Amino acid sequence: MDTQSRTKAYMLTVLAVGFGCLAYALLNLSYQKLDIYFLLLFSFTIGIGSRMTLEIPRFKSHIAVSDTFIFLALLLYGGEIAIVLAAVEAFCSSWRFCNKKITVFFNAAAMALSTTIVVTALKAFGLYSESQLQGHGENFNDFFIALSVTALTQFLASTTFAAVYGAFKSGKPFLETWKTKYAWIFITYFVGAVGAGALVKMSDYVGFGVVIATFPIIFFVYLTYRMYLKNVEMATAQAEQAESHAGVLEKQSVALRESEERFRSAFNYAPIGIALVSPDGRWLKVNRALSEILGFSEEEFLAADFQSMLCDEDLGNTLIKLHEILTGKIPTCQIEQRYIHKTGKIVWTLWSVSTTSDANSERPNLIFQIQDITNKKSAEEQLQHEATHDVLTKLPNRAYFMTRLAGALDKSQSNPRHKVSVLFIDLDRFKVVNDSLGHLIGDQLLIGIADRLRDCLRPNDIVARLGGDEFTILVEGKYETGEVVRIAERLQEKFAQPFDLSGHEIYSSASIGILHVSEKHLLPEDIMRDADTAMYQAKRAGKACHEVFNEEMHEAVKATLQLETDLRRAIERDELSVFYQPIHSLETGEIQGFEALARWKHRELGMLSPDKFIPLAEEIGLIDALGEQILRKSCSQMRFFRDDSFNETPLTLSVNLSSKQFAQSNLVERIQQILDETDFLPSRLKLEITETLFFEFKEKAVGMLVRLRDLGIEINIDDFGTGYSNLSYLMQLPISTLKIDRSFISPIKDDGSNTEIVGIIVLLARNLGMKVIAEGVETAAQVEQLKKLDCESAQGYYFSKPMCFDEAEEFLREKTGIAKVFTERKFEDVSVVLTVQ
Repeated sequence: MDTQSRTKAYMLTVLAVGFGCLAYALLNLSYQKLDIYFLLLFSFTIGIGSRMTLEIPRFKSHIAVSDTFIFLALLLYGGEIAIVLAAVEAFCSSWRFCNKKITVFFNAAAMALSTTIVVTALKAFGLYSESQLQGHGENFNDFFIALSVTALTQFLASTTFAAVYGAFKSGKPFLETWKTKYAWIFITYFVGAVGAGALVKMSDYVGFGVVIATFPIIFFVYLTYRMYLKNVEMATAQAEQAESHAGVLEKQSVALRESEERFRSAFNYAPIGIALVSPDGRWLKVNRALSEILGFSEEEFLAADFQSMLCDEDLGNTLIKLHEILTGKIPTCQIEQRYIHKTGKIVWTLWSVSTTSDANSERPNLIFQIQDITNKKSAEEQLQHEATHDVLTKLPNRAYFMTRLAGALDKSQSNPRHKVSVLFIDLDRFKVVNDSLGHLIGDQLLIGIADRLRDCLRPNDIVARLGGDEFTILVEGKYETGEVVRIAERLQEKFAQPFDLSGHEIYSSASIGILHVSEKHLLPEDIMRDADTAMYQAKRAGKACHEVFNEEMHEAVKATLQLETDLRRAIERDELSVFYQPIHSLETGEIQGFEALARWKHRELGMLSPDKFIPLAEEIGLIDALGEQILRKSCSQMRFFRDDSFNETPLTLSVNLSSKQFAQSNLVERIQQILDETDFLPSRLKLEITETLFFEFKEKAVGMLVRLRDLGIEINIDDFGTGYSNLSYLMQLPISTLKIDRSFISPIKDDGSNTEIVGIIVLLARNLGMKVIAEGVETAAQVEQLKKLDCESAQGYYFSKPMCFDEAEEFLREKTGIAKVFTERKFEDVSVVLTVQ
């Protein structure tokens, strides 16, 4: 039930019970007691008594004359008459000031009920006889007790009904409402009861008629006393006002002293520096924090001015701001300043200044607030450094370098004499170090590289790490272009010296692209593009060298981009072809098999050899599709040479696999699928790999090669001796054959010289149970020397150049002397695996 509902229910309950009491009183009223004196008492109570109240000075209470008359009626005429008189008086009084009529009836009912309770209490205590109520005879004590019971009971009953109503309406606890609003009005009822008792005794001595006759006198006494009370109230109010003013002044005085003390304490113990400064800059007063910030004592401050402690670079702007404040242009100012500490160090501060009025001065003084932000500035500088520098090498990063490059380009565009050059540096085979020795050693190498790069610079040059193993150097100002080349040469000399990293002696080299900015370079991105182009040209030139950018390089890059587009289209259209070079037995001279070599007949460039497009396919991610296409096409064609009539043993097919293809997790499955689709026997297929495979993929490659060997496919090492040789892998893997690179065959002379390396490789293969094939054989003398070294097989221009399939077919027919009728051949579209050479 909500507050409004509870209040309404309570009022209706009091109304019902109160008017029930009133009805009971009317029914039991002794009408024979009602005389002329009662009518006068009734009239005076209703007409005048309810309007007459006397305020008790310094108390929140009033004495109502009507209460005295109601108690008088109780004592003289009995409880029923008192109940009726109380209800009527409450009704008339409430009607004058209550807006809601239900409240008028509620008040009347409450007074009837509370007076009924008084009568009941008197009866319960045995104090209700006429002699007791009027104090006749020996009942004076009972008379006094009856008066007390009447006052107390009326007080408790009336205030309880009112407090319950107030508690319901406000929602506050009953006891709190009663104590706050009603506990102090007991005196009203006590005075009323005493007054009624006095009138009763007076009537005993002089008669009730005389008492009634005193009513006008009581009225005039009331008026006189009321005027007296008003005068007392006015005097009291004036005294209280004077006392209040005195208290206010005392409080203001105390507050002023406390304010001054707080200001003094706040000034002296403030966490930031505060100072009072004269318009000419002299320190007038400083606090402790300022002394701690700058290290000077208060006496040293007062003997100096702030200009002597401020950095010269900040003095000019500070004086301008002070002039604007003193002339009223601006009310305050806040800027960052640098002060000189007593020890000489620089202290960064946040300086706030405003003016203060001074009655003794024509010009206002200044209030300086100086906050030490040195740590904040250091943190900001650290964050800025971290944002613009590489964490590992501590070199500037790409963002910082590009910002500096943009500034240098702007200078060169506005001043033709301001030159700008960029060196783009890429470490050679850095991935080898990471993969073989781990990233920790790789990071140490990068740090060592960064240190050597710094050593090769001029004072105004900057070096940055772009990311990974790429670095750049910015050279700007007045210099000869030859100086930039000499920087590159110094770098190569530095890199030629080994790095000692955790017990590992590591050699490193770099490919360096040099770009001299010209009027064609409008953006920093243009500069980086061409410097990167020159770097890649240096890498293609053999690494560990430098190249200076020229327009031909740019054209070459464009040509490479076009070649990339054409290669994608050629693979999509199956435009690549396969050439075959026979492999001969040096002992019998018979053809043992063919090596499949990829060829591309470009529509503009003509026939292209693998070294023109295979590296590009590896670089742009087309090597899987290209290699699979070559394997499929060569197996489809070579399956027609499977008739044993061509030779005593079936001819084999050697196909090159790029190390990049081993990144495929399903490489073995794809090769097996191609063999199944082309109906080519795995025992006739030889896959040729290079030694770099073991370096790039290690255990993963070993596992794949073992699975291929389990299918019956032989594994050959191509270009043996030119790459990363790891004898442990040769012993672990099912390698069948080592192919000696042409670079070891070409130097062999007719007299048998320059065969030492070839002899060592052949001996190594024998000890490992492997065969040997010599590549690039071009002379009879080379053939004879290879036979003497017990090399089993060879291929090269001495025997035959690479041929298309039809030429290989004709070549095989001529060599064997057997004609063969070939059935219709269907060549399927191909998809991925790779071919070299």
